[in-house]
Amino acid sequence: MDLEKYATKRTHKLTLLAGMIVSVGLFATEIYIGAAAAITATVGLLYLIKKKSKTPIEDERDISIAKDSIFKAFTWTGVFLGVAMIGISVALGTGNLETYPDQVAPYYLTWGAIMLFAITIEALKRLKEVAD
Repeated sequence: MDLEKYATKRTHKLTLLAGMIVSVGLFATEIYIGAAAAITATVGLLYLIKKKSKTPIEDERDISIAKDSIFKAFTWTGVFLGVAMIGISVALGTGNLETYPDQVAPYYLTWGAIMLFAITIEALKRLKEVAD
């Protein structure tokens, strides 16, 4: 694997992880506008990393990326739920919502269950591949 491509992929994943940690931390400490800003900044940074990369970060012909399909599932569901979190964070920060809306929790719990199921399937596939 090309060292520059590896570094770009690693930077992309670390940026995503850091953004998630910062936004959740800010949300948990009730700094809602900061959480929304962290999510927005992370998405912007991820876009810039992809745009500045000389090689595609995700290329379906690259077997290492094809094996990492669960990452794509997390990314896209995370994008949609991230947009929802930005809206909730802004609404809480501006006082338009008094408390975290209980009706949103089932969606996040369902998403978590689906992701756990997907991770389990991916792990089983990889274990089978290692055993073969």
